[in-house]
Formats: sequence, C-alpha cells, structure tokens
Amino acid sequence: MNSLKTKLIVAITVLILILFGLTAGLFLGEKQRELTQDIFVNAQSFAELTAGGVVSDYQLYLPQESFVYFNREIQKTFDKFSDLASIRIASYSGEMVYDSTTEVESQYSGPARTVSDSDLMQQIQSRNASVKTLDSGRVVYLKKDDDGNVSYVDVNENAVAPLAPDERIEYLVQPASEDFAVIYGVSYANLQDRINQTMMRGILLAIFGVGVGITISYLFATNITKPLKKLTDGAGIIATGNFKHRVQVKTRDEIATLANAFNSMAQELDVSTKALVYKERVAKELEIAANIQKELLPKKIPAIAGLDISAGLLPAEEIGGDCYDFLMPDANNLMMYLGDVTGHGVPSGIVVSIANALIYREANTLNPRNILVDVNKILKEKTSSNMFITLVMLHWDALQKELKYVSAGHEQMLHYHAKDASVTLTPAGGLALGMLPDISQQLQEEQVHMEEGDCLVIYSDGIPEAWRNEKEMFGMMALRRAVGSYGSLENALSIRNALFSEVKQYCGNWKQMDDMTLMVLKRTDKGPAMMNGPAKPRIQQVDAGSSEQA
Repeated sequence: MNSLKTKLIVAITVLILILFGLTAGLFLGEKQRELTQDIFVNAQSFAELTAGGVVSDYQLYLPQESFVYFNREIQKTFDKFSDLASIRIASYSGEMVYDSTTEVESQYSGPARTVSDSDLMQQIQSRNASVKTLDSGRVVYLKKDDDGNVSYVDVNENAVAPLAPDERIEYLVQPASEDFAVIYGVSYANLQDRINQTMMRGILLAIFGVGVGITISYLFATNITKPLKKLTDGAGIIATGNFKHRVQVKTRDEIATLANAFNSMAQELDVSTKALVYKERVAKELEIAANIQKELLPKKIPAIAGLDISAGLLPAEEIGGDCYDFLMPDANNLMMYLGDVTGHGVPSGIVVSIANALIYREANTLNPRNILVDVNKILKEKTSSNMFITLVMLHWDALQKELKYVSAGHEQMLHYHAKDASVTLTPAGGLALGMLPDISQQLQEEQVHMEEGDCLVIYSDGIPEAWRNEKEMFGMMALRRAVGSYGSLENALSIRNALFSEVKQYCGNWKQMDDMTLMVLKRTDKGPAMMNGPAKPRIQQVDAGSSEQA
C-alpha cells in the first residue's frame, strides 16, 4: 500500500530539489563567469597601474643588490591584488631579470636567464599588453586606442575573437618602459573559494526549502488522513490487553486496508509468543557464551619456584570484559597478564577473546614488550576504534629471581613490602592496546624488586571503582589499606580471598557495575613442589571464577 502522506512529502521534496538544483546550477555558472571576468578586468587595471612602479623599484634596488628593499616593495604589490600569483620582469632583449617564484629569500645570481618561449618573447617586445589563456593557451593582445577602448588583436594587430567571459588567463604581460615588461601570473584560487561559499549557501537554502516543503506537505496530508486517529485510539485500547476490540472504518481507500490489517493483528497473538521465544533464546545464548568465556580462563595456575600465585575474576554480567592468563614456555620462566577492556558485555567479551588468542600465539616469547606491540597492531586493525584494552604483562625468571613487567596503560600495581608492612604503587605508564597503530615508543619494561614475603597485587579498575551507593565507591585508599592489612597472610590465595571479601562486604547488596579481577603474587623461596600442598586461608573464601590455587 502506498501512503498518501509519503507520496505528498516525496513529490514536493523532489520538486523542490529539482527547482533548487536547476536554479543553483544556472546561478553558479553565471557567478563563475562574472568572477572570472572580474579577475581579468582587475588584473588588466592592476598591471597598468603597477608595472611602471615595479620596474622603477627594480632599477633602483637590484643593480645595487639591495634585494631586501626590493622584496619589501614587491610584497606590497602582492598585497594590493589578492589574485596575483607571481611577478616576473623581462628585458626587451629577452633576459628574465627577476622572478618572484624563485627569488623569495635572496637575489638571483648566476648565468643570465633567457626567455625560450617564442610567444612570450613576442609579448615582451610588443608595445601592447597581452595575455595567455589558461584553457586554450592562445595569446591575445590588448590594443588600446586614444579614447581608452580596448580591442583584441594578434601579434600583427589583426582582429581576433575577444576573450569569453569564462575564459581564464595564465598570465598578463604589461609593457612598463622601452626596455622592460612585467609579467603578472594570475591565480584563481580565491575564485574557487568564492564559488564554494556560494555553493554552500545554495545548499543551506535548499535544505531550508526542503524543510519548508516537508512541513507544508505534512500538514496537508494530516488533514487528509484524519480518519487515522480512529486507528490510533484503537491501538491504545489493544495496548491495554483488550484484543477483542475491532476498529470500524467504512472508507474504501488505503485507510480501510490499514484498518483490516490492524484487526488481523489483534488475532495474531503468536507474534507475542514468538517474541517470548526469541527472548529465551537470547538468554540461553548469553548463558552459553558466558560458559565459553569462563572456559577460556586458566583452570590451573602453573607452579614455579619463587612465587606463590592466585587469581580470580568476578564478572559484572554474563559476559565480562576482564581477562588474565599464564604462559609457561619452560620450567624457569612464567609469563602472566591481566587486562581490562572498555566496558563489559558481549562487545568487550569478544575483544577479550581476541586478545587472549593473540597473546597465546606468543606463548614462547619471553619479551613482554614485543608481545604487547604485536598484539596492539592486530587489535587496532581488527577492532572498533572505541574499543581498547588496558593490560599489564609480567615475566618471572625463576633462575635470576627477577620480576619484570610492561604496562599498557593499566592500573598501577600494589607492592606490599614484608620488611616494614608498607604498600607502594608501581610506576604508571604505557598506552592502552588498540588506541594507536604503533605504541612501541610508549611501552617501557620495568622491574619489581621483591624480597622474601613481599606481595604484588594486580587488579582491574572494577575493584577500586566498586560502588556501595550512588555517591560512594571503594577507592584506591581503601584498596591500598586492605593490601597492607592482608599482605602478610601465609599464601596468595588467602590474600586474594581476603581482598575480594573486603570489596564485596563494602558493596553490600549494591549492583556490581564492572568486572573485578585480582592476581596476587607472593615472593617465596619454596620450590614448585612445595607449592602444591593444601592452602590454609585465614578468612572466608569468595567465589571468584577459576584459577583458585589449592
């Protein structure tokens, strides 16, 4: 069914666009011819007025090599005519004694420059001013009689076709004395700017006209389709749940067709049933996606000499935007990372999966900086411009007992010092992955000096930004204080559970707004075989996803 209102609006809009298009085309053509003619006339008058002064300045300054003073006078000449592109001075013998396009900073010194163009040479030696056209390249001489009337002739002063209003010129040659002529180059850049401005005004006027046309057609169509109000009232009744209501319309036009369709809709309750089925299917697919993402988390933390490790994740929704994992290329090296994608939900979950796969591909690389540089290039190329991930990657060398890391714009880690129970922040730095194509200059490798009993806490921003109400959130001070309180617990799992418990108790029943992820590293001199014994946490356990070290 073709809507009357749509037809009216479309017809009037198209008509207005056609009228405006034709008018604008004619106007722009006329405007361009007018401006082109103005530039030629202005250039001709300007050349007659300034050529003598230009040659006088040349004779006064350049033979004495006073280029600075001459250049100053030339710039004043340029300032008087905005469409002037260049100024050249040529002698009657054909020597180019000055060229503004090359002599910008200093006076020319070298062999004499001669005019090789025969047409230009004839123009220089002519007593009449002349121009060379830009489009056809023809040379036209401007012969002026005693009354000031200009006729268009050739080099032999035979009459030729005058310049057309839209015919552009490349340059104008103006005799200045018995010995010299000045060649003025002409620019049409300003003309194009003015044409563009005129075109923009025409577009704005067309938009206004279309808006007025749509408004008028809409009001006109509304008066014609008043019977549709009856359908609107019927829709309100059916919206309350009264599906037995029917709309009676006796017209024999498109409104009647719409009324019949409306009445049929009330009987087709299966539409709402399908909507419910669809909703359940989406919920089931989200549940499956959440299980898949949970399976991507490490099932077990690798055991390595010198470190006791625990990690966990509490997603805010079915699909989370945080990630962490462990890569162990050999028995003495362990790579680990924790990342946080902007936002949460399905888009963030997809980016998390991509980042995990890209990093896993680099499992045998022991250089965190190179890994992040390579991963960033692919993320920038393959993900949306508004999606990025902050991430910190650490490398533990069990033989050297060294812990190094590279931060890609992630939260500063908290370092608990066992000797004095103090807590410090690691240096901030780096840039989130996916923001720039190359972040190799922004990533720096740092080292954390951990002594026996020291603890390092890596976290996502969902922990310090956990809210207990609309105004209060957990904050970095509370997190730092908590690390200082629990950093002395006997193993990493106990510390992790204590921190999670502290945050959850603070939030109470308030909705979790962002994913919470924790990774705890505790420095120990025990070997990996001694790390597999049962842990004895001192506080309540918290369900925090996978990787709960036993």
